[in-house]
Amino acid sequence: MRSKDLAFIIILIISGEVYAGEKPCGLPSVENGRIAQYYYSFKNYYFPMRINEKLLFSCLAGYTTETGKQEERITCTQEGWSPEPRCFKKCTKPELKNGYISDVTLVYKIQENMRYGCNSGYKTTGGKDEEVVQCLADGWSSQPTCKKEHETCLVPELYHGNYSTTQKTFKVKDKVQYECAAGYYTVGGKKTEEVECHTYGWSLTPKCTKLKCSLRLIENGYFHPIKQTYEEGDVVQFFCHTNYYLSGSDLIQCYNFGWYPESPVCEGRRNRCPPPPLPLNSKIQRYSTTYRDGETVHVECELNFQIQGSEEIRCKNGKWTEPPKCIEEKEKTACGDPPFIENGTANLDSTIYYNGDKVAYECKSGYHLRGSTEITCKRGKWTHPPECVENNENCKPPPDVINGAVVDGLLASYTTGSSVEYRCNEYYLLSGAKVSHCEQGRWSSPPICLEPCTINVDYMYRNNIEMKWKYEGKVLHGDLIDFVCKQGYDLSPSTSLSELSVQCNRGEVRYPLCIRKESKGMCVSPPLIKNGVIISSTSDIYENGSSVEYKCFDHHFLQGSRESYCLEGVWTMPPLCLEPCTLSFVEMENNNLLLKWDFDDRPHIFHGEYIEFLCKRNTYVAEFAITGSELRVQCDRGHLKYPRCIHRERMLSYQQPFRT
Repeated sequence: MRSKDLAFIIILIISGEVYAGEKPCGLPSVENGRIAQYYYSFKNYYFPMRINEKLLFSCLAGYTTETGKQEERITCTQEGWSPEPRCFKKCTKPELKNGYISDVTLVYKIQENMRYGCNSGYKTTGGKDEEVVQCLADGWSSQPTCKKEHETCLVPELYHGNYSTTQKTFKVKDKVQYECAAGYYTVGGKKTEEVECHTYGWSLTPKCTKLKCSLRLIENGYFHPIKQTYEEGDVVQFFCHTNYYLSGSDLIQCYNFGWYPESPVCEGRRNRCPPPPLPLNSKIQRYSTTYRDGETVHVECELNFQIQGSEEIRCKNGKWTEPPKCIEEKEKTACGDPPFIENGTANLDSTIYYNGDKVAYECKSGYHLRGSTEITCKRGKWTHPPECVENNENCKPPPDVINGAVVDGLLASYTTGSSVEYRCNEYYLLSGAKVSHCEQGRWSSPPICLEPCTINVDYMYRNNIEMKWKYEGKVLHGDLIDFVCKQGYDLSPSTSLSELSVQCNRGEVRYPLCIRKESKGMCVSPPLIKNGVIISSTSDIYENGSSVEYKCFDHHFLQGSRESYCLEGVWTMPPLCLEPCTLSFVEMENNNLLLKWDFDDRPHIFHGEYIEFLCKRNTYVAEFAITGSELRVQCDRGHLKYPRCIHRERMLSYQQPFRT
């Protein structure tokens, strides 16, 4: 091969290594912006781009780059795209009532300031005559507003939270505290916050909002979904570009404290190492399928094998450093006699000890061990032995436990090794070890008595909820309390039904909030019925699909469905309560009747029931068709049609004309 050709090949190899060492830039993800469509269509052709290559991106309508432009060029660097391709929402000049803005600018760039002032009798949100606000990525730092000065403040309606009082109006300088429901936070990012009434309104308008998490772009990768902000509970999945490997969890979730786990990174595959090459008769403490560049692994040899070489191997540029070897010991190295300790003895079960053998220690009476209870022979040497310490320090009376007590009586002093047992008051739950031990003048940690919960009816009334089940006494820590919304109320659309089940947490209950439903399809009070009452709970308004149950007075017959339903604002037909019949002995006497059965001699006969009569002696039913059915009559809505029996003589005179 000629020297000229050889030089050309060497140059190609060197240039290839230089290019391989560079960190290329993948297809960028531009939130609220885009790059030319052909880059997406021919992604594998254009990306990854080389160092110093440039790319143009543009922002969507209503958004600008960080410098306030509609489009901007970015450059591929060793650290990735620079500047980071991001589009920010423009800040437009607001319409300000009862105030003025001296600037003539209509659209403001990121980090630009705007000064505004309020007319006489009005104040800014900060309680001043003039105020400066700044254009941020998500809009103005605070919305320019001029509020009229007042002598009182009215508390705004608070969603997903509760006020500490039912008072609605406050004087200037009065303060009120509010608490947000689980998953929601105050304006200051806390669970509870106190606000003060000023002449221009509240120092901070009470509001409970979900925590927002923000997420920056990942180098050499992307994630989904892309949002400007994320709420608590949102999950994001990460992906890496070709030839890159995801290091960390591919799924992260937004919590009230931020993202967990932390965002992963996309690393080049060539920088990662496979599982380490373990020599024969060796072991490692931690095992993984892949290892990042720079990670180390500690190698140990098995029993009766000696390590030769470095005990640590390192992942470097995708390869492991030279591993050690584990060589079998030709001659077993014995350890000498186990070391002597004062006031203690070693439990010897052999006259000679080799690598890996163990010996346990114990102390004399009145002493206790400090340190490991046993030692190990390692390559001719014993590990560090324990000490026997005298039990010469007594304990004072055991510590008090709030809402609990020691089972037996207390002593003035306790010797080492003594113990006491705790119990909790009624309804309090014991957490931890119920027995505490005295060791050298100190007690081991006592238990905790966890507080029960007492249901607060005022909070329930304020949050429009009721108990689903009846609870006797108090609710223990950790127990679930089931609530239901009152008639006409429901959880907000963003709240899951599971939030109606609340766990008692050390005396605290986070009461769910139910809000009034829309009136569409709802019913007013259900219809009343004659001779009956509604036995289910009543309300002024009923939601669509709800029902009420009716009951008739004693001895009245219920005809129809016991329940009436609210359907699209109209109640279904309620039942009828039909009156019973009352047996009249006067009517029976007038009609010459007797009861056929003794059991019919009762004050009330239900609607629909039959009663049978007999004609008195020497009387007959005054009908042409004489059958037994005329003497069997049915109660019909409180009325009995009594049959009539007449004397025989009258009947004969009545029938005489028909004889032949």
